[in-house]
Amino acid sequence: MKKVGLKFMTVVFFMLIFVFVFTGCSSAVATVDDMKINRDEVDQYLNFLEKQAEKSQVELTDEDIKELEINIIDSLIMVKLLDRYAEENGITVTGEDVNQQIEQIVQSYESETEFEEDIKSMGINREFLENEIRNQIIQSKVYGENTADIIVTDEQVREYYEENKSTLFTTPTRIRVSHILAKFPWIDDQGEETAEGRTEAREKIEFVKEKLDDGAEFGDMARQYSDDSATSTDGGDLGFISKGQMVEEFEKEVFSLKVGDTSDIVETEFGYHLIKVFDREEERLQEFEEVKEGINSTLLNLYRSEKWQTFLFSLIENAKIEYLTEAEGTLNEKPGEDNADTGQEPSGEGEDSEADGGGTSDDQMIQDEELEEFLEDGN
Repeated sequence: MKKVGLKFMTVVFFMLIFVFVFTGCSSAVATVDDMKINRDEVDQYLNFLEKQAEKSQVELTDEDIKELEINIIDSLIMVKLLDRYAEENGITVTGEDVNQQIEQIVQSYESETEFEEDIKSMGINREFLENEIRNQIIQSKVYGENTADIIVTDEQVREYYEENKSTLFTTPTRIRVSHILAKFPWIDDQGEETAEGRTEAREKIEFVKEKLDDGAEFGDMARQYSDDSATSTDGGDLGFISKGQMVEEFEKEVFSLKVGDTSDIVETEFGYHLIKVFDREEERLQEFEEVKEGINSTLLNLYRSEKWQTFLFSLIENAKIEYLTEAEGTLNEKPGEDNADTGQEPSGEGEDSEADGGGTSDDQMIQDEELEEFLEDGN
């Protein structure tokens, strides 16, 4: 059985994703041109998020709730603007489009009954999902139409590589190490430092060192004696480390050792260590051919994201938006130049950070990360 995770929210979900547009005839909390955002639309989504917070044992303050309400209102405004754009430009979503994705989600469960029980436990229903999927399909289609002409040239990729190869595309020297730790007693119990505790740790590490000097295998000694519970079961293996990752005393010793060497006793703020080096990879400049695909992919997504944000701002600027409650959103604020910058750097590792229609970082849009994951599992 494939089980979709349902942990829901940390109250930090302010990137682009669409919310369910509820119908109703309650009082308006905002208007966008001739379209209204009604109080019950906001309240139902707000109640949904509050329920998930309660299930996750996240305590929302009054300020948290106010900020959620503001972002819900702004999100609903953007949903209506994009819906209208889609309608005016012949962009449609059929019932078959939605049903196909719903069916894929249902098929990830052992039965439809289990699916229904699962979404019920989340405080949502099939209608909610159908509208959410419809909104995401519209988003994706509008995004695709408005970014289809974006290309990245070979010259742009090469230029980026040349400008950043000494920082982004140079892998530092890395050393694979294992260690054995005799921890100071006060590290765990938060008690006072004592001479007795220091002596106890010292005697333990000296005992282990004697065994190593007599031919004991390092990994066996780590599994038996190391106080680092995170690594002891793996023979003390810390993996590959580079400069800046470890405390100064530990790092200084590591980078002075040759492959196969075991250190003398090293003292750090945590206790006494014995360290063994198993492998070393020298600093290396990644060749252009190794990283060009990753640069191309990320620059493409960056340029698409910038154009997408410009498009969203154009919808806002051409609309008359009025807030009718104290929960006044931010869509009437003039966006600054920084708003179009995603701040994303190409990784050089060929990672694909595909912008699938959600490439904005505006904090006036709401993302429920768990619901997005739920929907994506059906794709």
